[in-house]
Amino acid sequence: MSSGLHRRRAGGALAVAAGLLLSLSLALVHVSAPARADMQAGWQAYTAGDYETAIDEWRPLAEAGNFQAAYALGMAYQIKGEPSQAVPWYEQAASAGLTEAQILLGTMYARGSEVPRDLVRAYAWLYKAAEKQSPNAQLILESVAALMTAEEIEEAKALSATL
Repeated sequence: MSSGLHRRRAGGALAVAAGLLLSLSLALVHVSAPARADMQAGWQAYTAGDYETAIDEWRPLAEAGNFQAAYALGMAYQIKGEPSQAVPWYEQAASAGLTEAQILLGTMYARGSEVPRDLVRAYAWLYKAAEKQSPNAQLILESVAALMTAEEIEEAKALSATL
């Protein structure tokens, strides 16, 4: 297979994965009752298209360290058309171990979508998610790896331990 065809297929897989991830919703698990109520109010506003209210509900939770609220806040900013505001919240959620955020960030870095294209950082985030047996992460990770040198992959694996 030519490398150009391989890259087009890898790009297609990344685009499909990015689209699927944006439509994911979060489960409300291991959250206190008041936080669960705020998360629910945020989701109600989000699904009604009232992203400002969703942001107002989720921001205090995210600022207090709730990684689910951080991910949701990132989604609200992204759908609202402010993706650069979404990235720090996705990073907070990914750093806390949320697999969906790790996959989304990996995809964003692989595509250069709202962040500078960085295959090493993309691989690092996807590697963390793939370690948790995520089939989506594994699929995208393989596509990204096909675009990298062995040295870049080793660098990415080392970086993943620091994220």
